[in-house]
Amino acid sequence: MVRRVVSVVCASLLLIGGCSDDTSGSDAGPPCCDSSNDGAPSDGAGDQPTPTDGLTPDGAFPSDTQARLWIHAGETSAMVYFTTGSIETGAKSYVEYGETTSYGQETTTTTEDRWAQLHRITGLTPATTYHFRAVLVTAAGEVKSADKTLTTASFTSALRVPKDVTGPPYKLDKDNQLYVLTQDISAPGTAVEVVGSGATLELDGHTVTFGASAGGQVFGIHVKSAGPAVVRNGHVKQGAAAGDYSSCVESRWRAQPTEVFGVTTEVSRPNGYPLRLFGNGQDAKIHHNHLYSTVTKIESRHYPGNDLLRVDASGPNIAVHDNLLTEGTHRGITVSGQGAAIEISYNDIRHHARFVNGYALGCAADGMKVHHNRVTSTGRGVHLTRADIELHDNFLDIKGHMTLDDMPQGSGTWTERRVELHGIKLEGAEVKGAKIHGNRMRIVQPLPDASWDYVPATPLNVACYDPDAMNEIHNNTFISLTEYSSTKHGPYGASGQWATAIYLVSMTGGAASSGKYSAYIHDNTCISNDIFVGADAAVTMTVRVEQNTFTLATTPSPTAEHQPFYKIGAALEQAIKAGGNTFQGMQP
Repeated sequence: MVRRVVSVVCASLLLIGGCSDDTSGSDAGPPCCDSSNDGAPSDGAGDQPTPTDGLTPDGAFPSDTQARLWIHAGETSAMVYFTTGSIETGAKSYVEYGETTSYGQETTTTTEDRWAQLHRITGLTPATTYHFRAVLVTAAGEVKSADKTLTTASFTSALRVPKDVTGPPYKLDKDNQLYVLTQDISAPGTAVEVVGSGATLELDGHTVTFGASAGGQVFGIHVKSAGPAVVRNGHVKQGAAAGDYSSCVESRWRAQPTEVFGVTTEVSRPNGYPLRLFGNGQDAKIHHNHLYSTVTKIESRHYPGNDLLRVDASGPNIAVHDNLLTEGTHRGITVSGQGAAIEISYNDIRHHARFVNGYALGCAADGMKVHHNRVTSTGRGVHLTRADIELHDNFLDIKGHMTLDDMPQGSGTWTERRVELHGIKLEGAEVKGAKIHGNRMRIVQPLPDASWDYVPATPLNVACYDPDAMNEIHNNTFISLTEYSSTKHGPYGASGQWATAIYLVSMTGGAASSGKYSAYIHDNTCISNDIFVGADAAVTMTVRVEQNTFTLATTPSPTAEHQPFYKIGAALEQAIKAGGNTFQGMQP
């Protein structure tokens, strides 16, 4: 059996990823990370049923629909994407492939458990049918899919890069033209510019290295087209000389349709981005990529911060789905601005926040739909700051440690802060009309280790300042655990050691108008080994906490100071007691 290495971005990181439903091969148009958070988490309230390694209940490979199978075939490469079938469960994987059902070759087995699996197969022959089989590697053994086929393309009308185009930078300036990369390329500065309207760049599994010797802001692939553009199926790597705010793939001030898929990235220089739609993004499809970064230096944690994927929305129809996002230093996916029909779904995010406000999902556009994302990050979860956002059926299992803060902005001085970790955070006067439901959210505050001091757990953190905001939070699970046996509460930046399922911040703006509320929190399952509902100050806003089930966790053991409420004020305490809530293990 021959095992083919897909790609390597660092000593321990293999590029994997998935593809769209494009299996035609027509001319039209990464890495896995380790985590202690994999699998359906115990809620700390005793033994809980666990899915069978994330597969179907009988342990079989999930159906194509359950696995979200996706394939893209170039001429000499192909990409295969699938999931474990259960958003709560991760696994390792590989793909067997060959010209017969005997297969004979395999991609390299991934090294860490993830929900989403993305594999690139290289060294194929054009216009050839290949059999393949996806394999999940679980604690219980290997589970294999049925045999499937893909057929590589023969792009008869394509222009070849570098043969038919002068560069670098290679300017792809013909309208409605397919360009195919036929070898790895390296550029001192920007490598490729997509200029032609309707141009498609098929990287065909090859690597583009940019910023190899020239400084300044440069790009691997700079999309400049005045019309639609597509970039697909290859690896983009930042070179050692790339300057601040360089990106692997960047579209700047374009309102034209843009699609990026099957792209894996490797970025490490200060303020670098894997993928960014800067200034003006709409009609965008970002899918089946693996965006990976080892950036550790940024200019400010305020603006612009740093993201694995940044979309500045200026119009409608933005879809970000089925991507893997790994490591980085600040935020995962950030979408800000305005535009109808913005949807963030089915992404597998494992980012690492080393700076304050490092959220996996930054939701800063009205009316966004955010659903079925898996977040197993070391960093904050979801940040809602605009109106009418629907957040549902996401799975978050996270932890967080001390982070760096440059307060005031632009000071250039970094201060280490320990701020409680936010799971789902509603913040500001503009977050209103939110619908948050069906999410499963867990945060654990571990004891310190050799590298990090971990911060308190607040899976639901509400700081919405409009008394009439009408934010509704229902039918979720919020699990908040600390491994400390005794708690300590401190000020901002030195939060201490504690955990609360619901945390209310600066909710002191007074009562709502008749028949309205700031937040309505009902029919949730809330589990903690410390506090059920806490606040930084007595709550005076209308916060309805009704028909929830609060359970005292037994694993880890309850803290010595465990209590149902902390600083929420007598009025809210009484309202919760009268609100039809159920308390198990600890009575108010």
